Amino acid sequence: MSQDDFFIGWADTPRTDRRFFLGAGLALLGGTGAIAAAVASAQNRPGPGTWAMGDVREWRGFASAAPYPILRLGTADDPPDFALLGCQGKCGVSARIGSHAGTPVIVKGSLIERGPYKMIAVVDGMDWIRADEDTTDAAAPLPDLETLGEVTLRGEILDSKCWFGAMSPNQGKVHKACASLCIRGGIPPAFYVQDRRDQKALMIMTDSGLAHSRDLLEFVADPVEIAGTLQRQGPLFLLDSPVSAIRRV
Repeated sequence: MSQDDFFIGWADTPRTDRRFFLGAGLALLGGTGAIAAAVASAQNRPGPGTWAMGDVREWRGFASAAPYPILRLGTADDPPDFALLGCQGKCGVSARIGSHAGTPVIVKGSLIERGPYKMIAVVDGMDWIRADEDTTDAAAPLPDLETLGEVTLRGEILDSKCWFGAMSPNQGKVHKACASLCIRGGIPPAFYVQDRRDQKALMIMTDSGLAHSRDLLEFVADPVEIAGTLQRQGPLFLLDSPVSAIRRV
């Protein structure tokens, strides 16, 4: 019997035990790292959205309040380019546009952008919007709404601000509470569709041409099927459908 067969608290760790703990430790670290890499690779990508919070600028455009606050950027000679409007937090600005709706304006805020989708997070206070007195290259009104037809689509209801780039993750169960708070506060709800061929589309949700009520909240972040009317206004797609036409799948 060798002295390594006995445990003595104040003595050096036996060589056999040192080899075992070293091997077990390396195996544990390697296994944990492999599991973490596998779990991370299986997660949905948060998307390329960004929010330039520190870059506060002034934006010229034509303001509209219905169904949600939106700014058409550029002039009549420019291709239609839209930016939804929201506040710095989880709230919309419908109640703050007032008499500026339907007029050329200058809006102060920072840009949230994901591909062709834009939202301007306006600054706090009363000076976030003002009339554009410069009639040179005046902003153009929004183009007419075009009806594309009746559709039945499957996807997920989420809030447009976070999905555009305000937060990651920005969809799924992990974002359900945040999305519900944003939509409750007035951020435009959106319907995100991704089919088996990885074709993706985002539509702003309306109900009879108006903003959705809070009845929509129970379906946020759940897989759902919606029957409604697909519409287009410039580059922006809209899905007009009542809450009664939404069902879980």
